[in-house]
Amino acid sequence: MEECSVLIETTKSAEDKTSCWFDLPIDYELFRDLLGVEADSNDYQIIGMKLPFAGDIVRTTSVRRLNKLYFAYTDLSPEVQQAYKELIPYCGGVEDLLQKSEEFLFYPECHNIMDVARYHLEHNIEFSALSEKGKKYFNLEAYAHELEEKGRYALCNNGMFKL
Repeated sequence: MEECSVLIETTKSAEDKTSCWFDLPIDYELFRDLLGVEADSNDYQIIGMKLPFAGDIVRTTSVRRLNKLYFAYTDLSPEVQQAYKELIPYCGGVEDLLQKSEEFLFYPECHNIMDVARYHLEHNIEFSALSEKGKKYFNLEAYAHELEEKGRYALCNNGMFKL
């Protein structure tokens, strides 16, 4: 899993400012001890981050929200985490991706719709029962075209997802 940490700075007067890196999830007691402010206050801001879901974070995101997004991210399957940056454009954010990803179908090592069609057939009991002659005359291209027309697919580095 990718590193998940944030640099948080207090927003007190210039001479009293303190900043510290925190790994997620952030412990509220540790946060208070290191920065001297409560996690539920508005006395801090995020000034740096190393997060796969950085697009969901703004300077004023609360620690509670950071932890919630982190847990949503860690609940994603390893395949979806690996393809996160490629899948996020199809969703509104990490929480939306978590909700939608439960319906995704993952096709490992498939790099185009023909690979997905082959994968379908290799894992299809009815197709396996066909004679070799029947398999020989099966129109794979037409089947791939039908899959593409009836579904929405995302090509990622680790395979394809049916969305």
